[in-house]
Amino acid sequence: MLFGLFKTPHEKNIEFKRAERASRIAALPEIYKQPVTHEEQILLDKPAREVVDLIQKGELEPIDVLHAYGKRAIESQEKINPLTEIMISDAEEWAKNCNRKGPLAGFPVSIKDSLNVIGYDSSIGFSKYVKQPAQTESAAVKMLRDAGAVLYVKTNIPLTLHTIECYNDIFGVTENPHKGGYTPGGSSGGEGALIGWGGSRLGVGTDVAGSIRVPAHFCGIYGLRPSTERFPSSGQRPPAPGQDGIMSSTGPMCRTMDDLTFFMKTMVDMKPWEYDFSCIPLPWREVELPKKIKFGVMWSDGIVDPSPACHRALQMTVDAVKKQGHEVVDFVIPDALYGHALGGKVICSDGLEQTSSGRYFGERNDKGVDRAKWFGRLPRFVKRIYAWFVENVWGDKVWATVIRRFDQHSILEHRENTYKKFQWRQKVFDAWKESGIDFLLTVPHSTPAFPHYTFYDSFTGLDYTFLFNILDYTAGVLPVTHVDRMKDQLPPDFKLSKLNGVARGTFKCYDAEKMHGLPVGVQIVGRRSEEEKVLKGMELLEEALHANGVVYQQLNASV
Repeated sequence: MLFGLFKTPHEKNIEFKRAERASRIAALPEIYKQPVTHEEQILLDKPAREVVDLIQKGELEPIDVLHAYGKRAIESQEKINPLTEIMISDAEEWAKNCNRKGPLAGFPVSIKDSLNVIGYDSSIGFSKYVKQPAQTESAAVKMLRDAGAVLYVKTNIPLTLHTIECYNDIFGVTENPHKGGYTPGGSSGGEGALIGWGGSRLGVGTDVAGSIRVPAHFCGIYGLRPSTERFPSSGQRPPAPGQDGIMSSTGPMCRTMDDLTFFMKTMVDMKPWEYDFSCIPLPWREVELPKKIKFGVMWSDGIVDPSPACHRALQMTVDAVKKQGHEVVDFVIPDALYGHALGGKVICSDGLEQTSSGRYFGERNDKGVDRAKWFGRLPRFVKRIYAWFVENVWGDKVWATVIRRFDQHSILEHRENTYKKFQWRQKVFDAWKESGIDFLLTVPHSTPAFPHYTFYDSFTGLDYTFLFNILDYTAGVLPVTHVDRMKDQLPPDFKLSKLNGVARGTFKCYDAEKMHGLPVGVQIVGRRSEEEKVLKGMELLEEALHANGVVYQQLNASV
């Protein structure tokens, strides 16, 4: 409040959007305010494909499915705040008139706030976009409707969408569904939290540096980052319009492995190239994996080693596939630090100015993004001196390399960096081909979920996901285990001061005692446009883990 007397336009927008959300919830039919019944819990536990089949046969009404998921979503809002736009009242009408013979007949689908739905804001947490309901719908939304899906909620994001936290002034902080005080990840954090809670089974997120995979890892769900031309992405509210150095990918986030495969196949079978000009006409391909798979394992990217919890999940996965007779070899991404820095230069060529431009007076930015912008605004000669000192006096080449990447680049510099990016991609392609690996296994992030507002310290530590955005490789994440306060302690000789600057910021908040119970996942990577193959690989990993006695238990499931 300005001088304690007047509300600023930003404060008025916060008040308006939160009151709008609360009034939409209050106006819902009484059934949504009742606890989930035993029959509804059984419905919530059913795989999406089974529910769709029952609706197609006329044995189940879409409105009953909406009631179950709507109740659990509203319950989640009271507990962890994952929702932005409440569309349930309209969804009741959409459920009555949906395509009951479509491949998603009557099934509720949640979507990230950036996707446009006519009549609803896509504010992505910005005051400047409040009270601007969409006049047209995103390509993915149109395709979902045609498939018979019932859209019912939109989910929270961080301001700028360039962070792996999940808070903004407009909608507030989204909690991790497993532990209060911890982030669900970002930027598709609300989606991850809602699905992790059980308030959705099929969701849509986007990923430009890990925004599907990190929330999947942090929230204990399944996520797939397709290559950029497989899933419709046009017609969304972008945080940086025209940024094409590293393209954002839209993809599925789901409750189970079966749901993920079902959802992705359904979307490809809908011929996304008929909805989005950027999608290639590549129909679904049935893939049969060889009996003996060759897995490459990236134990470390050479920038930040995985924490004990994440290393343990990766080791559990490697042990499981070895027991099934598959081959496992070490694999190192060539010049990972160089590629990481190049990607950062290309995606942040304006010094992150555009992503947070137009903020209203008093509107807070993400702390990590603000820190990156601060580096970007430093005069080049200052950064060069600082980086030289860091590398040659402190002996920290990693942090020095990262410091040099934050800059505002000319068009010529941007083109040069883009060309270098393509050269690096070819180098990785050649190394992968020479190794003969079918898949690459690694961690999704160096740590499990961390406390809110601490991305300020670890804002450069996205290497394990971002590398594959730069390459535009297909990558998926599935849950493996939970942090164990006894098994996942740092070694006795661990010293934060001995780490490079990036790793030091990342490990600053790692505490196995406090993180006990948080989910830990594993990441599997294929090459470009290998969505079908990666999904098969994810299924194989889960089967191997189950055969080895490792079965992940979801929150709020009766079995």
